[in-house]
Amino acid sequence: MSIKLELLYLCQRDVLQLGGDDMSSAIQDMEKVFILKEKKDVRVPDKVSMGFGDSISEEKTKGRINAMPGYLGGEYDMAGIKWIGSNPGNLSRGLPRASAITILNDPDTKFPIAIMDGTVISVARTGAVSGVATKYLSKKDSKTLLLIGAGLQSRTQLEAVLIACPGLENIYIYDISLEMAQRYALEMGEKLGRKIEAVKEGKPYAQKADILITVTGSAKPVIDADWLSKGCLYINIGGFECTYDTVKKADRLFVDNWEAVKHRNASAIAKMANERIIDDNDVTGNIGEVINSDKRGRINDDDIIYFNCVGMGIEDIAIATRVYRRALKEKVGQILEYWS
Repeated sequence: MSIKLELLYLCQRDVLQLGGDDMSSAIQDMEKVFILKEKKDVRVPDKVSMGFGDSISEEKTKGRINAMPGYLGGEYDMAGIKWIGSNPGNLSRGLPRASAITILNDPDTKFPIAIMDGTVISVARTGAVSGVATKYLSKKDSKTLLLIGAGLQSRTQLEAVLIACPGLENIYIYDISLEMAQRYALEMGEKLGRKIEAVKEGKPYAQKADILITVTGSAKPVIDADWLSKGCLYINIGGFECTYDTVKKADRLFVDNWEAVKHRNASAIAKMANERIIDDNDVTGNIGEVINSDKRGRINDDDIIYFNCVGMGIEDIAIATRVYRRALKEKVGQILEYWS
């Protein structure tokens, strides 16, 4: 008996054509992922991070490569892994900071069935997670958003937040490079048809923000507790971007996956837990528990809420599975011989 095994290859152009960057769909995928996680219909091994340095701080300059495997049940029923490299030095070479490959494996045979560009998917799902956090944790009448960090990831953050909170009236962008912030404001303003203002200082605008998002490559905190005002939802995306006092000021603390956040130990809340400044009981819960109505998110409009996400491979697998199945239906991509 002869056996022939094939897999589907999708380049970045294919992934885009198949909706890998569709933010509305990505937000729906992330909600389903968090629901399945709380139902324990997933497998989420710890993220393996190979840093090119001796500390998280050194990674900010020397880069890292992360392996993020997982299995996602429910309607997805798919296993896989994201393999993502990141080096800030790429920017000076005219290259994107990060690049990713996503591999899907048949959950029964365990053989690979697809390999695709994962960069678009990775950026989309991280933005979508903030969209979910905004939907469930922000004030219903939120009007003001401040984004800190004007890189690629900040673009999908804005797209997702506007889907979750279309009533936003004031959008500000701050970056240590005013030129980058101005370029962001122009580009995203034209793309989304919204007025976006690049600002020279972050703190005054953070203090009046209903939603604050930090998505930077900074190796040290960029905000402190006095940046947060009553009612603010603070979404910490980029790592160790806020002081311990900022976390302490929050009334309610939420994450995507608390055990994984602690394991990665890259954010203020993780460091506080590992240094025994806070314990598990101080964390209000995972965002999936709010979606499932197992825990309350925002209790009142004065609550300051902190949200931190470490990222999980199952988030990438969700979008990649949707893209893969559409590719099969529409006959997009290249069939590659794997075994013959």
